[in-house]
Amino acid sequence: MRAWLLSKGLWQITNGNEKKFQELDPSTTAAAHEVNYKQHMDWDNKDDQAYGMILLRVNPSMAVVASSSLTAKEVWEALHAAFGTTGPSAIFADFKNVISKKISTANPAIDIMEMNESFQCLTAANIIIPEVVQAMILLNAIPKEYDGVAQTTLQTMEQNKLTFNYV
Repeated sequence: MRAWLLSKGLWQITNGNEKKFQELDPSTTAAAHEVNYKQHMDWDNKDDQAYGMILLRVNPSMAVVASSSLTAKEVWEALHAAFGTTGPSAIFADFKNVISKKISTANPAIDIMEMNESFQCLTAANIIIPEVVQAMILLNAIPKEYDGVAQTTLQTMEQNKLTFNYV
């Protein structure tokens, strides 16, 4: 979702970095008021876009959580508060995926990317698996026909340089 909002130029509104313009003092010039009004309307329109896009992209049962929100930032924060933390079952699913994955000979890149994604999800949930252990789990998932690759890798690489990305 964040990447999608970034691609639409709406993330700065959603995360609160682009602040809503404040009303000017009545003693300022008419030209300044006109500029301020335009900036205010631009911000409101972007906020409306972000708000609508977020709600259109989430399940209706999730959108209920954010129904009292007035801005895209408030919607984002309400959804994050309700659904932003990874629970033990999701963490276990990622862990199980990593340790039970067997790489196919047909298209190994997909299996390797899935493993890498699971490792990233575990890291995001503060489950830190050392790089060398990640590399060994990947080597263990290699098909039996390629056991020689694993042995060669382990014999020619220093432990501190053995990483998932290297393998």
